[in-house]
Amino acid sequence: MKIIGISSGLSYTGYTANLIRVALQTAANQGALVEEIFIPDYEVRICKGCCSCLAKGKCGINDDLELLRQKLSQADGIIIGSQAFGGEPDPAMQNFLNRIGFYNQYTGFLADKYILTIATTETFDAVRAAKKLAYLTSSYFKDGYVSGVLGFNVSWERIEHYPEYLGKIESLTIKLVNDLQRKRRFQLRGCWRRLGNRLFRVPEVKKLILAHRNGKMEAVYRELRSKGWLGEPVYDPTGTKANITATARS
Repeated sequence: MKIIGISSGLSYTGYTANLIRVALQTAANQGALVEEIFIPDYEVRICKGCCSCLAKGKCGINDDLELLRQKLSQADGIIIGSQAFGGEPDPAMQNFLNRIGFYNQYTGFLADKYILTIATTETFDAVRAAKKLAYLTSSYFKDGYVSGVLGFNVSWERIEHYPEYLGKIESLTIKLVNDLQRKRRFQLRGCWRRLGNRLFRVPEVKKLILAHRNGKMEAVYRELRSKGWLGEPVYDPTGTKANITATARS
């Protein structure tokens, strides 16, 4: 079991990064292999809207995004944290979410992940920002499993002065590990949005993908077809034809 902790913010030793490390240490104590990613340590440029990821399966910008995407793809669980700015993730994290999320929105390549989100602020709406972080693993077809959402209001004191926060993080990290081990999938969180996707958005998204399967959405088509999410006949290595119907379950 591998769990990745991702944080951004103004400082490597700030509240959010330290809380992510508390979570990673807790996960390691439960037997998980852990890795930390501090977004400002990587070069993640602003998306230029070329849609190369949809056509080729790889971003056209020569930076560290593909490395980060590979790391996330290989993880079983994700613990992600950000400072909250006006109820939104901080700019570095927002840019990362935009870059990663665009491809995932259509392919659901992170839809099998389990996620715990953490946001901190000295003002308001930390929980709102934490909820937005949970969309990292959401797609039109399927969502990842959200093990927990935490938002904390902090001031200038050291994080050790907030034992109740540390306790909540440790508790929900253990829940994340247990969810992974038990392979829990059913959740009420986001059920109305998933239902709306299944009834209205997914049929239109399928049409769009099929219409551009030999062009600007070729990589999306290949990935979804390999998963059987498009409802097209799929050929196994022996040449046997099998019809697999797409679902929007999470």
